[in-house]
Amino acid sequence: MNYVLLVKTKIDNNIKHNSIEKIPYKGKISLESMYKLCECELIDIKDIPLQLVEFDNELGIIPAVTLIFDEEFLLKNQKPIANEIASVIFGYGRMHDQCLCGNVLLCYTNEEGDCMPFSENETNGIIKCLKRINEHIKDMVFKVQEPIMTFRTF
Repeated sequence: MNYVLLVKTKIDNNIKHNSIEKIPYKGKISLESMYKLCECELIDIKDIPLQLVEFDNELGIIPAVTLIFDEEFLLKNQKPIANEIASVIFGYGRMHDQCLCGNVLLCYTNEEGDCMPFSENETNGIIKCLKRINEHIKDMVFKVQEPIMTFRTF
């Protein structure tokens, strides 16, 4: 069986919850599935290479993955919440000052450029890495950027 991973951050009763959902999936991932899982109408896709990160003076490995996320999340939500796990994978604090928000789908991209699900062993290994990241997130501060738009009249 193959799987995609859906990473979420939600606030319930003023308590933040990060979750990782393991979703069975066959074949290449369709655009319609991306929209449905990310709960959006416009996506962005970023390939993230293998990364080494330091947590409490120990090196951790974040495997190479493809992130699929809502391109317009900040424009559509009044009080956006940083998807903390996905933001760390994206490179928040190391390579980027931009947080990801909303549901973020994790998969990989094959040589033909198709988004594909992980094998069961890959999925379990990635979940283990994501859980380790989640253990260290409490030490980080996530600042969600405000959307900036300028309207001009013609």
